Amino acid sequence: MRIERLLPPAQPGRPWTVVLEGGDALRVPEGTVAAFSLYDGLTLEEERLAELKSAAFVATLRERTVALLSARMLSAGQLQEKLMAKGATDRQAAEVVAWALEIGLLNEEEYAKILARHYQARGYGIYKIKDELYRRQVPRRYWEQALAELEDPEEFIDAFLARKVQDPGDRKQIKKASDALVRRGFSWRQVSEGVARLRWGD
Repeated sequence: MRIERLLPPAQPGRPWTVVLEGGDALRVPEGTVAAFSLYDGLTLEEERLAELKSAAFVATLRERTVALLSARMLSAGQLQEKLMAKGATDRQAAEVVAWALEIGLLNEEEYAKILARHYQARGYGIYKIKDELYRRQVPRRYWEQALAELEDPEEFIDAFLARKVQDPGDRKQIKKASDALVRRGFSWRQVSEGVARLRWGD
């Protein structure tokens, strides 16, 4: 396959365009142009062309990664899945994820902290927050610090019980409110202590 034209980018740092005979075009980083020693009129053997197409696809995946992570934070696992859904092989996706981590575009430690704060602000307890960290594939090594920085949930629990329980002596009201807090991810110990404060005061 022959390269008809090799076009530099309109802006520095953007991909080059490789126009192949027949009109197909590939977008490749400048480093790939140098690595493959590309120039107008170069004839590429089938194996070399396949390597160039793979490099071009990885460059496209990097552009998509920048767009994805500019819109929202993700874990490495989530990003890997999204890239593979776009047609990347496991190896290609892993390469792009490693690149995103290396340049700081992907920050799982900060993502863990943001998720933990977000779900606490929505009124959820530590077990629900752990479920979300797990569901979003955040590595466990980042959980402890993220959870340690959360505020004490005592104030939220007290306010919740005060809203839901009109009669602290009514066991049905207490049980219903307590069950609701447990479903939101608070421990039985935290809920029991909240009930005690409601009944007997601080």
